[in-house]
Amino acid sequence: MPTVALRTLSYGEREPVLEVFSGLSERSRRLRFLGAKPRLREQDVEALVDVGRCGHEAVAAVDGRTGRAIGLARFVRDSDAPEAEIAFEVVDEWQGRGVGRLLVEEVARMAREQGILRLRAFVDRSNAPALALVRGLGDLVAQRPDGPAVELVVRLA
Repeated sequence: MPTVALRTLSYGEREPVLEVFSGLSERSRRLRFLGAKPRLREQDVEALVDVGRCGHEAVAAVDGRTGRAIGLARFVRDSDAPEAEIAFEVVDEWQGRGVGRLLVEEVARMAREQGILRLRAFVDRSNAPALALVRGLGDLVAQRPDGPAVELVVRLA
């Protein structure tokens, strides 16, 4: 795999979010956002850049050749439990090359450092690679259908 660097995002950092979104096909956007998402509304962007504080963290994968963001992963901690929801996406050109694994493993490491014991993800049932990535983070403690998605909860290893 060509050089990929990981870096933590700062609060309000929009460019990596917009770069990754623009690199997702319609299918990838549907799988990531569990429905059609032709564009990010301003309120979507604001929610995605609300990171860089305890319990709300994000990391970007950056192409070492171009400096462009090629993937993102984030977690948002539940206020009342040592659990957080995670989400991640990798631009189409880089899918299947290990970037997703790097991202989710880094987010899991960051979550453990903050005392988070379980991660929860809502994943489209047809997205086998994403389901495998989440399951690979630890012991599967819950799996519940949720419309076109499945909710997975893993206890971090």
